[in-house]
Amino acid sequence: MDGETGTPEEHDTAQLPMREWLVEYFVERAQKETLHCLTVLRGRNVEDVQTRLYSELRENFPLELKLEVTVTRMVPIDVDTDEALFEMQGTYQP
Repeated sequence: MDGETGTPEEHDTAQLPMREWLVEYFVERAQKETLHCLTVLRGRNVEDVQTRLYSELRENFPLELKLEVTVTRMVPIDVDTDEALFEMQGTYQP
């Protein structure tokens, strides 16, 4: 025994930094139009972000009995923003 508690996966997760993740998804509801959603969630890894997405869905659709959710993108947001993406005709436009 080396005195460590928990599984190796739990130990690794605790060392990961909290990050922001861009999550894009579609929500299909019974007899209603499909919604295209985009959100930013905080989490240490994909599993953490999925858990937060489930919570967000429960909060946003409390009366729905069944939802079909298709996640099309779940990516961590980079710390450094590429300023060239905001440049218009040589001028920075935030």
